[in-house]
Amino acid sequence: MRYGSFLNKQATISIVAPSFGVSGYPYQDRYENAKKKFLNLGYKLNESDYLYGITKGKSAPADIRASEFMKHYLDTGSDFVFSVAGGELMMEILPYIDFETLKYAKPKMFMGYSDNTNLTFTLPVIADVAAIYGSNFSSFGMNNWDISLQQSYDLITGKRLSFESYDKYEIEDLSKLEGNSLCGYNKTEDVIYKSIRNQDEHFQGRIIGGCLDILQQFCGTCFDKVEQFLEKYKDDGFIWFMEACDLNVFGQRRAIFQMKNCGWFKNCKGIIYGRAVNSDPIFDYQTIDVLKDSFLNDNIPVVYGCDFGHLPPSWAIIAGSIAHFDLNGNKAKISYELR
Repeated sequence: MRYGSFLNKQATISIVAPSFGVSGYPYQDRYENAKKKFLNLGYKLNESDYLYGITKGKSAPADIRASEFMKHYLDTGSDFVFSVAGGELMMEILPYIDFETLKYAKPKMFMGYSDNTNLTFTLPVIADVAAIYGSNFSSFGMNNWDISLQQSYDLITGKRLSFESYDKYEIEDLSKLEGNSLCGYNKTEDVIYKSIRNQDEHFQGRIIGGCLDILQQFCGTCFDKVEQFLEKYKDDGFIWFMEACDLNVFGQRRAIFQMKNCGWFKNCKGIIYGRAVNSDPIFDYQTIDVLKDSFLNDNIPVVYGCDFGHLPPSWAIIAGSIAHFDLNGNKAKISYELR
């Protein structure tokens, strides 16, 4: 696995919009404030030509979004690539991404989450280069960084390779209220990690995954190179990290069923499951049922309620790295080894 450099002082950060662009309240306020913060920290910013606006759910046509990503990734004057936002239709860029070129290009870190799974998953699996599943650039625009954002910043600057579970998380975003665009997370709910086996869990492996809404779309397509990836790194074993946005509990079960029957969980050492947005039970079917039905008979350890996904705060996850995960009681920690 290849790893790009962490951010050094006075590095240049490219900001791209492979899905949504920056548009409207509170997103534009947050983006502009994030720019100020990173400029004040001494970084140079290199903005994509198609960063602002959303038309038909896209910052630009698919080929342009792809070419902008490729341009900034391959730019020798750029040190790190940040996605400005998530979105809905990023998968359209994949036919225009030159993965063969990326396999041999100087590795560079790309960071984003949600719809950015389209790159944070395919970069390590297809191009053998690690990526960071973590907060999009605009998230760093809150006035006072949450501890999770400070720790994510510490990771991308090479000062941190481990995280511990947080105390509280947000279910209601207050930044959309008038005059509140730069507020911090509204953390009201207790963070409680749980194992489907009702025990402490300890496992390690090469970590891959992302948003289930996106992962399931790869199954059986020309972008499904998971079998080759699992074979290449079979001696490491694998940790899958997954979370969900639009999918309800039945949709999550169907997505995992599809992935499992494509052979994706071969040599799986453990699964960490983030907080799903649509986690409410339907009839009597709950998140724990999704995970038990999917993995309990395989004796794969599964821990859910983890600190990543669409209900912040979130860990930054180095997809493609070797991860060490420990659950003790209702709290957990994760660390990364870059090899």
